[in-house]
Amino acid sequence: MLDYSPTLTDHFVNPRNRGTLADANALGEGGSLRTGDALRLMLRIERGVIAAAGFDTTGGGPEVAAGSALTEMVIGKPLAEARTITADAIETVLGGLPDADRSAARVAAQALGAALADYAQPPAFRAAQGTRSAQPLAIAPLKPTTPVRTRATRLSPEAETVAVEAVLEDMRPVFRADGGDVELHDIAGPRVRVHLKGACSGCQLAGLTLGGLQKRLAEALGRTVFVVPAPAR
Repeated sequence: MLDYSPTLTDHFVNPRNRGTLADANALGEGGSLRTGDALRLMLRIERGVIAAAGFDTTGGGPEVAAGSALTEMVIGKPLAEARTITADAIETVLGGLPDADRSAARVAAQALGAALADYAQPPAFRAAQGTRSAQPLAIAPLKPTTPVRTRATRLSPEAETVAVEAVLEDMRPVFRADGGDVELHDIAGPRVRVHLKGACSGCQLAGLTLGGLQKRLAEALGRTVFVVPAPAR
């Protein structure tokens, strides 16, 4: 993580307010499960002030850091002040982002805007929606992910295994923070089969985990991949 600031690295390794906010009364989502950067922001708003915030994301380090920083930025803020928080402000708090990762701040700002718009809905409409944080991200079936840039030459099977293991090791703090883990089973053509352990084996978290992992593996291998759960042992 040499390209990232100490502040961003700290937010990734020690994310603040990650997880379900049980008594949330506003919810917003940004990004996409298809691209592996979906972010859900949950807020509890009391008397026009954001009293608590929580987030979850399918993304990697930059997305986790952006969600963590955003929750710290909004807690204690009046709604009018929260509405002024932009992607640039989030990026500044993180100490900057590489060009390839600047979308993380935009996704976080998008989720904030959606959460504030959700809270602005008529009370009767919001009451009909039930508990906000109980509504999971709309998990669509994953489609194969193709990296923006492909490799000129394909890696050998042995090198691909090493590359996949390296990505899993880099993402392991995220998996374990959610009470689970992911292990490589095998690589067969475009399919990368993995074992989901602990909380990662749950239906909702499985969709979130596989979406973020698939994006990272496509980038690491430089080709189209489709991450699927391996048969239970």
